[in-house]
Amino acid sequence: MSDVKPGQQPTLRAERAAVTHRRIAETARAMFSRQGYGATTLTAIAAEAGVAVQTVYAVFGSKAGILHALIGEVLHQPEADTLYEDAMQASGARQKLELFARSIRRRWEYGHDVVAISGDAASTDPAVRTEVERVLGIRRAGIGRFAATLAPAFAPGVDVDRANAILDALTLPAVYAEFIDVHGWTPDEYKIWLATSLRRQLLRG
Repeated sequence: MSDVKPGQQPTLRAERAAVTHRRIAETARAMFSRQGYGATTLTAIAAEAGVAVQTVYAVFGSKAGILHALIGEVLHQPEADTLYEDAMQASGARQKLELFARSIRRRWEYGHDVVAISGDAASTDPAVRTEVERVLGIRRAGIGRFAATLAPAFAPGVDVDRANAILDALTLPAVYAEFIDVHGWTPDEYKIWLATSLRRQLLRG
């Protein structure tokens, strides 16, 4: 049960619990990236986070539970979500694509490593595989909704199915990682490239 009730300030106990939750999650995230999901144990996470392994179990239940929490933070990234909704509501197609590119840049800047970890984990953990498939479904549905709003401005030869494929392929987290981690681009450079590429591929003129 939460120590915080509506209208009340968080208690010291609740604040400490939140700090512990964050420390465990960030420690696990770093270790999953560094040595792989399969090779990382809850005991090792606890030791590096400076907590008892029983605390890790109490907070997250399992290694998959930690990853579930990390995936949830990427899936519900507030700034990226707001930019996506702004893109859906914008009146002009070019503005839509600019806001959409900004939303993708923000989501992957925050969490492309978690996506890579999830792919690694899904290869060996059926529970994670199910979670990853669910999240992919959400992503593709969001892309589909966005593509439909661009339809009046499509270039000749572009339809909603083709737009879906282009939006999906160019916004893959692996593409972001390739530019940023391998080729040394900045997130801003990626965003400019993405918005420009989408305009050229999808829109008239």
